[in-house]
Amino acid sequence: MAFDYLLKLVLKGGSRESANGLFVADAARAALVIRQLLDAGKLRESAEIAAAWNLYQTQPDQSLLQVFIRSMSSADKYNRANAAFYVPADVLTPELDAALKGMIRTETETLPLVNAINKLLECHGITRESVSKDEFSAFYRGLRSDVSSDKEKTFQKLDKIAS
Repeated sequence: MAFDYLLKLVLKGGSRESANGLFVADAARAALVIRQLLDAGKLRESAEIAAAWNLYQTQPDQSLLQVFIRSMSSADKYNRANAAFYVPADVLTPELDAALKGMIRTETETLPLVNAINKLLECHGITRESVSKDEFSAFYRGLRSDVSSDKEKTFQKLDKIAS
């Protein structure tokens, strides 16, 4: 009953909550329906992000990264923030790398910027658990700097790590 109720909401464009709820109610059934709606462009942007994240958890597919990348330039700051937060960090494609760096270079809102910085660092294997506090802080401060040359130097350091 819950699945059917949430499905009606999602079929009208949905929300983050209704898309997530479908997967909680029945992940296998949700995956079939959500994939079709995503491919057809029938979901609202916030629902697309949630749908892509849930699908990636059950059926990792790099094509889903495009949903997040597209939403990183959304007019809505919450969708930009969620796109950067929820994009999977296990595969850093050139497109994802460029989108996150683009956000870090241009974002004026705090939450989307912080999420983009944290995700880019995570994509490069730099987390509070994987490196020292000082090293993490140096990367973070470099990317958070108001001086563009500091950001670019930090991007170069990250690129060296990746190669």
